[in-house]
Formats: sequence, structure tokens, C-alpha cells
Amino acid sequence: METKEATCEERIDAHLEALEEDVIHPTEHYYDGDENGEWNNYPLAVSTQQVTKIELSWGGPSGFLKVEHDEAEILSVTYHFQDWFDGAFRQVKEGSNVWKYCETVIQARAGE
Repeated sequence: METKEATCEERIDAHLEALEEDVIHPTEHYYDGDENGEWNNYPLAVSTQQVTKIELSWGGPSGFLKVEHDEAEILSVTYHFQDWFDGAFRQVKEGSNVWKYCETVIQARAGE
């Protein structure tokens, strides 16, 4: 008989609760100070990404592009469409005209 592993959706709350306990005192035991100078488990790594919102229209309806990027390198683009108390979003395909438009805006803002 095969047992099915729980999905991430089914497991996420327990993992978040465990993380809450692990980070109660964020600076305590952050660096253990042994002769090897090793770090403890949290954080595994720290990275910074930027999110730029390109607003195309507002009011009803409104539209904007959410661009996640590292400097001028675009990682993802999401198109958001909203009309009063309703909204939807779609991932934008890399290489599409909208993606290229976002590259132009991000590069111009970075001074490239």
C-alpha cells in the first residue's frame, strides 16, 4: 500500500508555526562563536530583490505590472487587472512585448 506525502499546502502551517518558535529571539544563537566561526541554521542565505510596480491605469478599471528584478535583470513579471472589488493577475511570458517593455523601463530607471 502506497502512502501519499502531504502537499505543501497541507504542510505549510506546521512549518510556519515551527519557524515562529525558532526565531523568537532572532539574535540569540545567531552566531555560535566556536573556533570554526560557523553560523547556525537561520538564515541559510540572504538575498535582495526589488519589486517595481509599473502603473498603466487607475480608477476603474486599473492595470499595473509587478516586476521582480535583481538590479536590471528581470526575474518575473505579473500583469494585474482590477475593477473596484474584483481583480485578476497573469504571469507575463519572458520575451513577450510586455516583458520587453518592462526591461526597457527597468533599464532606464537603472541608468543603463
